[in-house]
This record gives sequence, structure tokens and C-alpha cells, in this order.
Amino acid sequence: MANIIRNVDFENFEYYKKDELSDKLKKRYYEEYAKRKANGFRNARYEGYWIVSLVAKLVKKDAYEFLIDVIESDDIVEIRSNAMKNLAMVSKQQFDRNLPKDPGHWKHTDIRISELDEWIGKGCPDGPGYTPPTLDGALFNPTNKFEKLVSKLNDKLKKDQDTSDYSSYNNFLVVPSEEKFKEIIGKYNIKGAYSEFLKRFSPCKATIVKGGYEILLYGVDDIAENQVGYAVDHNNSALDGWPDNYLVIADKFADPYCIDITKEDSKVFYAKHGEGEWKFKKAYNSFVDFLEYLAK
Repeated sequence: MANIIRNVDFENFEYYKKDELSDKLKKRYYEEYAKRKANGFRNARYEGYWIVSLVAKLVKKDAYEFLIDVIESDDIVEIRSNAMKNLAMVSKQQFDRNLPKDPGHWKHTDIRISELDEWIGKGCPDGPGYTPPTLDGALFNPTNKFEKLVSKLNDKLKKDQDTSDYSSYNNFLVVPSEEKFKEIIGKYNIKGAYSEFLKRFSPCKATIVKGGYEILLYGVDDIAENQVGYAVDHNNSALDGWPDNYLVIADKFADPYCIDITKEDSKVFYAKHGEGEWKFKKAYNSFVDFLEYLAK
């Protein structure tokens, strides 16, 4: 770990000697850091990760120099990535675009050093940031049974919706682009209630916990890629043993939930993976019944 992280503490952290930082801010940093230090960090890596987040949260743009130093000098990928993520959020530059929201999952090659250098050369201007997702008004003012179920589902997802970071829309139910919606509907011949759901409330990596298990709901942006391993292989070639008319719409630890795309309003079927062959059974009489289960 680079010394710039290792030596950070209240006494020698140079950014707190700047006149524009208030005594109240210094005190808050010291209290939070000292409290966490007293409770014990799991390891030096976790301590450095936490310090980066705290500094960025408290001093924001005044942390630019510190964050850039960490990105350019630290050798631990989690700490470098966290510095880049926090720099992206503070500066509104899209250094984190198309990357996992949690920088702990980044690789060294995900850190866009050339873009960082270009931004520094321009004087560190503010970026455009990210726009909030487009949401259907029925999530907040439902008028029929279907909308009320989706609204209840959204209420369950809210605790995991990060409204401070729109680099991705995880756990939001969004109105997708018309172009993408039409592409998916046409590709899979989706009809009925599930079609309406995708058009108005497309899940973005939405995860619901039921009975101690996570159920991941697919949306228009990832439903095609999530057919891999079920209907098709990585080359998009059909896999033996998978019914041509079954579309995976969700999974529970890789166990698929499917609909029959030849039906107007299909039942929802479920099967366990890893058993040598797919043995589907009816799980719910309709997609709406599946929604009701998820929303409970």
C-alpha cells in the first residue's frame, strides 16, 4: 500500500491544513476515523479503501489531489479503483461508465489512466454526470392490480436503490428505450403481461430475496445475455435439451424461471440446474402470479 494511504491520520493529513476546510470538518474526519480505527480494520487493504471513501465524502473537490495521487501511486487494485470511483462521483466525470458499481470488482485495466491524464490536462473540469432513470408514474400512483403489484415490488427494491450514483440503475424498474424494447420483444416474440412489464418497468439487475435466496429479475438490457448457459452457448448456438419456446426471465442461483413465448400469458416454469437434464415444473399460473409472489 502506498505511503499516501498508510500515513493518513488526523495529525499529518496535509489536506486538512488547508484554510478552506473548517474545524468542524476536521473534527468529523478525526472522530469517524478514530472510531473506526479503535474498532479495528480487517486489514490494511480495507483501511485504505475506507479512508479513500471518507476523504472524498468529506472534502469533495478538495480531495482531487489526494485521489489522483492514490490512483497513480497505489499498487492495490481495490484502493486505486475506489479512488477512481470516488473521483468520478465528485467530478461528475464518467470514469466509471459501464463498470460494476462496486469498485471492489474492478481490475487494474478498468482504471482509465489516459482519460484521467487528459482531464487533468484540461484543468479538472466538471463532467456531465449521469441522468436519473426514467420511471413510470404508476410506481408511485398505481391504479390497477397489475400496477399495484409492481409498485409493491418497487417498494421492496428501494432499500437497494442508490440515488447518489446513477452510473448504473441497479434495482430500479425503468422505462427502457423504445428501440431496445422493440428489439427484445421482436427477437423473443414476447406478449401479454410480461411485455407490458418490460415496456414500463424493465428491471435493472433487480434482486429480490425470498426464503433466504436471491432471485435476479432480467430486463430488456440483459435478458438476451442471460439466455447463455440455458438456451444458447457463448457463441449463441442452441444448446441441446432446452425447449425452443422457453425464455428465461429470472433465476434463483442459476435455477431458471421461464415463460412459454408461444402463449399470450404463459405460466411461469421453474427448473433446477446441474441435474443432467432440465426437469421443468409449473411454479406459477401466470407472470402476474409470479409478480405477486415477488412483491409479498
